[in-house]
Amino acid sequence: MKKFLLIFALLLFLPIVVYGQYGSQTATQIVCNTLTVVKEIVAAIGFGIVVILIIIAGIRYTTAGGDESKTAQARKSIQNALIGLVIVVSAYFLISLAQGLVTEVGGFQLLLDPCGDGMYGGGASCQTDWDCPLDQWCIGGRCQ
Repeated sequence: MKKFLLIFALLLFLPIVVYGQYGSQTATQIVCNTLTVVKEIVAAIGFGIVVILIIIAGIRYTTAGGDESKTAQARKSIQNALIGLVIVVSAYFLISLAQGLVTEVGGFQLLLDPCGDGMYGGGASCQTDWDCPLDQWCIGGRCQ
């Protein structure tokens, strides 16, 4: 558990330490973009592993040939893969929640991308203040 917390702290705070290398990006943008990368990695690897495990368990189930112990083992494997799916979805949501806390975004925006256009991830292009979210202004053609 200590190793996990150390790795999480490094992933979260390392971009702040090297803040000077990113030019005009704020620390919030750096952390938010880092969390976006972590979230995409968790989703890609997690969902990939879950799909592979479900396929393997399905093959075991269909080739059990009526053997009760093999069928029970295959069902247990499918159950474990579904528990893994719940864990991956929970991790994805928790990272989105962390992004929402960093960017001070709440509500349904967490289901989308709290760091996306119009938020702290780079600012959407705009022509008037009406094109930007409520807490931002159109300055130089970008929501800020």
